[in-house]
Amino acid sequence: MTPGTIFVSHRAEYGSLVGELKKTIETTSRGKIKVFISEDLPGAEKWRAAIKSHLQNAESLFLVYGAAYEDWSWCFYEAGFFAGLDATDRQSRRIYCIARPNIAAPGPLSDLQMVTDKEQLITDLMEIYDRNQVDYDPARLRESINQAAKGLFRKLDEFVSYPRVYFAANDADFGTPPDLPAGAVLKGDKVVLTQLFGIGKDAIPWHDVINAAAADRSPQEKIFFSKWADEAKRIILAARENRFIAPQTVLIARGGLRFRFLLYEARIQGDGSYSCEFLVINEVGGPVLGLPQGLLALLTSLRLAFRFRYELIRHFANESGEFSDTERRARIQEIPRIIDNLTTESEARGNITLQDLQSVFDEDEADRIGKLVSYWPILKDSLYNGLGVSDDGRPVSDQGLVGPKLETYRIAFDSMRLLNIEFLSRCCARISRMMMRSEDELKKNADILEKNVKMLSRSQERLIA
Repeated sequence: MTPGTIFVSHRAEYGSLVGELKKTIETTSRGKIKVFISEDLPGAEKWRAAIKSHLQNAESLFLVYGAAYEDWSWCFYEAGFFAGLDATDRQSRRIYCIARPNIAAPGPLSDLQMVTDKEQLITDLMEIYDRNQVDYDPARLRESINQAAKGLFRKLDEFVSYPRVYFAANDADFGTPPDLPAGAVLKGDKVVLTQLFGIGKDAIPWHDVINAAAADRSPQEKIFFSKWADEAKRIILAARENRFIAPQTVLIARGGLRFRFLLYEARIQGDGSYSCEFLVINEVGGPVLGLPQGLLALLTSLRLAFRFRYELIRHFANESGEFSDTERRARIQEIPRIIDNLTTESEARGNITLQDLQSVFDEDEADRIGKLVSYWPILKDSLYNGLGVSDDGRPVSDQGLVGPKLETYRIAFDSMRLLNIEFLSRCCARISRMMMRSEDELKKNADILEKNVKMLSRSQERLIA
């Protein structure tokens, strides 16, 4: 042991703090107290052996402790190794745990000398200096320690971004085919669950959550609640198989508030229960409410048709001759993914049925829309056949976009392009006719609007004056 030597044990992210502490101690002790931190080790040095050597040489160990959610296993190892050194040195070897005042010390540190503020740190440094007969200036020590103390004892706050809701069920109760067990529950803050489901409890059986959809909700809200519940179920079951499903649906809660549930963590716990932790994120988007069902279907179809045009048709429209291997692989991978994304959004954004969509068109146009929609399964199957993939987009042939399959793909792709043009044209025209007003009506409305704006502007000017 080298008298006056201090070993500082810390996590890597605390490097700048302990560097400031090292500088302060070595400066105010006029170099008589040597401080070792892991940053002093050269990169090529055998660090484990070097750490043990420095621990053996140290008279004191400062353990700079942060928060329980951080991994302190190596620091605890260093403290344990230091504490277990030669018993004859135990009177002179000491461990000081530097911790924030709002952080409780974990079990392994409970019997250590706790240093939780600047004054305690100064007192302990003076005791070390005196014990080692260091000639120092107490006033300078107090002044110099300020910068290091600010970082070492700064209050730690954890930002909790969103409320949490927990799904819990006995893992052994999941059956085949997989379904949510009868005893499954949602847990969370009582206020949060009341806002989400209108049930004032901190633990709600899953079947009561589903039944809550029938209470005080419009028909559209019931539809979207059902979509959210189905998706939540799929996410929970997929996570149990180590698969992640990105959420698409939005829960329409009380007062029209919208929330998206994002899976944060899923685990099988020591007591045999399966738990999923969800972040409940306030959402500004999601499905449109208050629209007639036909208009909702029309607007959702129009949005998806534009996405289809710009994300698929126009993106892959340019081609000349045979595809290079890179182009071929890109189409085989990306086209099924894009179509799957569009299908998922259509299911999440609205209850789109052909009957709802046709209801906003005149009879002849409704028949034509029905004809266009009937083409889709044929064209999709042909397109996937040309790509050499199955219905779920997985490759089943190494001849995708080669030979006859390339010709099948081109015919199907061009047919989709033509279908998309006509579908967009008819849907845009229908919305235009629904919203169109005569020039006389628009002029009359414009005069009223101008008059109202002027009146309100004068009122604002009087308030300011």
